[in-house]
Amino acid sequence: VRRAVAAHMKLTDRQLEVLQAIRRLSRRGYPPTLRELASELGIRSTNGVNDHLKALANKGAITRAEKQARSIVLAEGYR
Repeated sequence: VRRAVAAHMKLTDRQLEVLQAIRRLSRRGYPPTLRELASELGIRSTNGVNDHLKALANKGAITRAEKQARSIVLAEGYR
C-alpha cells in the first residue's frame, strides 16, 4: 500500500483524473478507446488524451501496445 501511495504522489491531479476515468470505463471488461476517454474527460481531441496517456506510461502508471485499440493496462500499483 505504501508503494502505491508513493507512486500516486508523483502524478498530477489531471493524471489521477485520467486514471480514474480509465478505471470507470474499464468496468465493462475491456479498456476504453481514446474517443471514450476524451468524451469522459471533456477533451475535444484524441491527441490530447494520447498526450495524457504517454505521460502516464512514462511514469509507469500504465502500459500500452502501440497501434492497437483498447490496449491500456493499469500498472500493479494503480489498479
